[in-house]
Amino acid sequence: MKVLIVKHAVFEKEGNMAAWLQKKQADVVYLNLYESTVFPDPKTFDLIVLLGGPMSVNDEEEYPWLVAEKRFVKEALLLDMPILGICLGGQLIANALGAPVTLNKETEIGWHTISNSTSNSTSNKRIFQFPEQMPIFNWHGETFALPTGAESIMKSQACENQGFQYGGKVIGLQCHPEVTPEIIQDWIDEIGEQMVQGEFVHTPEQMFVDVENKVAQAQIQLENMLDFITIKK
Repeated sequence: MKVLIVKHAVFEKEGNMAAWLQKKQADVVYLNLYESTVFPDPKTFDLIVLLGGPMSVNDEEEYPWLVAEKRFVKEALLLDMPILGICLGGQLIANALGAPVTLNKETEIGWHTISNSTSNSTSNKRIFQFPEQMPIFNWHGETFALPTGAESIMKSQACENQGFQYGGKVIGLQCHPEVTPEIIQDWIDEIGEQMVQGEFVHTPEQMFVDVENKVAQAQIQLENMLDFITIKK
């Protein structure tokens, strides 16, 4: 399996996804957009992972490579490739599908309860089933609208669109199931100024309560998602 991981900042990492990649003996290629903006041919990969980043998908003037990245994502979508987008990555998929990305009603940072939102689905497609409820880490101020043709799979109290499935091989997430304690600390150090006061913004101390158990549970769901989009139906 050949996997492309697109990184938008040095401190964005695949985290606990690494165990799944190792188990699959994946040949991992990194595209670090803070170093190079030359996009490869998506057809040469079996899976594309779009990680998060501190920028907005709407910041095309400040980050002109966003235009090329959206074009790359559209091409991969047309090829019906397995794609997982996390936070900014999920917003990029939604945007490439024509959905707007706007400010969320609340800044959501820390461990928040994510719920399965597939109960009202009328689709006959095979839809990924998230647990009824569990905590997943979040760090975002913006959110995506649900793209046309996509199915909502996850929601939280502060954010209606926590995750969607498009077709059978594409999942876009607002939350961060890939985090490790080290990644959380990196974000506090690098972008801690985004931790404005709010009902859904945790303190660093709150973020590390029972963190190992929460990370382990999130990793299970992340690996389930990766299996879901990559296993041939």
